Amino acid sequence: MSKVNKERLFKTFKELVEIDSLTYGERKMADALKAKLEANGFAVYEDESASVTGSDAGNIHAVLSGDGDAILFMAHMDTVKPGEGKKAILHPDGSVTSDGTTVLGADDAAGIAEILEAVEEIREEGIGHRSIEVLFTVAEEAYCVGASAFDFDRIKADRAYILDRAGDIGSVTVTEPTLISFEIEVKGKASHAGFEPEKGVNAIVIASKAIATLPVGRKDEDTTLAVGVIEGGIATNVVPDTVKIKGEIRSQIHDKALETLDEIREAFYSQAKAYGGQSALEYDIHLKAYRVPDDSPALYGYRKVIEDKGIAFAPEISFGGSDCNILRQKGIDGITIANAMWNIHTTDEYTFVGDMAKVTEIIKEMMMQSPRQEENHEQKS
Repeated sequence: MSKVNKERLFKTFKELVEIDSLTYGERKMADALKAKLEANGFAVYEDESASVTGSDAGNIHAVLSGDGDAILFMAHMDTVKPGEGKKAILHPDGSVTSDGTTVLGADDAAGIAEILEAVEEIREEGIGHRSIEVLFTVAEEAYCVGASAFDFDRIKADRAYILDRAGDIGSVTVTEPTLISFEIEVKGKASHAGFEPEKGVNAIVIASKAIATLPVGRKDEDTTLAVGVIEGGIATNVVPDTVKIKGEIRSQIHDKALETLDEIREAFYSQAKAYGGQSALEYDIHLKAYRVPDDSPALYGYRKVIEDKGIAFAPEISFGGSDCNILRQKGIDGITIANAMWNIHTTDEYTFVGDMAKVTEIIKEMMMQSPRQEENHEQKS
């Protein structure tokens, strides 16, 4: 196998980085990717999920026919703020950064560029490959709403690789959490805080008493609870009658997340009742926890390729959540792999062209990997 064309890889990466593609505004990125995929022989489909997600583009699903069972590669098209007017600046040591005023957008332009380069090189070299499916999603950064809205009946592959993990090459996410966002409204009774405070029911007091009883922060080794927003009151001389609290729960064990939600509901109900107020809880379960089994064919295939290249296999637990949560709920054996990005979601984000090339080599190997290798693994497990 020839070496990765680093110059072309960086050119593609730079082009993608400099397309504005904030969450829900992925239209220009989607158009650029459709053109690139079609130029590489893919049959390309854009779904109609925009009517559900609120994005100005749909998810992009593309298929390149080959020999053997299909294999799926995924990355997301959106970037976080500040992400308008991004620049990819290549430094003498091979590192790539933004100009410091925005994120770089290696999350997830690095993953997209690596997938595109791997396919281009396979076709250019005339190398045999499996049937390749690609799925580029919108709004991953907004609790994976793009993937959630995609019709996975279209996918033929039963295993997938999601390029969306920060950290050293060889690291792979084997566990991601259930993620629940919640909003609580506490109702009290307004009164003048100076003349007749005893006639009021202070909603902020109720909320603060309830929060004080909860295990905010790291509840246990599996679970975290965050209270991130509190809004209430209209003036210092008025007993506040309404306050809203917003937060989230993350847990590696789904039932623990639900138990924590029940604790929150009970804490606010009890304090509201004690003070003569009311509380109401609304929540959304955005992601459900998963754990990749040790005998996962996708995990085996990845591990074999990287260890053959002398790269250490590093399974990791993540509290982040990704499109892989959605994939595994749909019955697809997916794993999220490192794709050469660091300090993501900050203006200090960076990557290295050499590391992106290494990831591209790994992807090429998996695109060519014989299904028999996986069948042998399954028989041994």
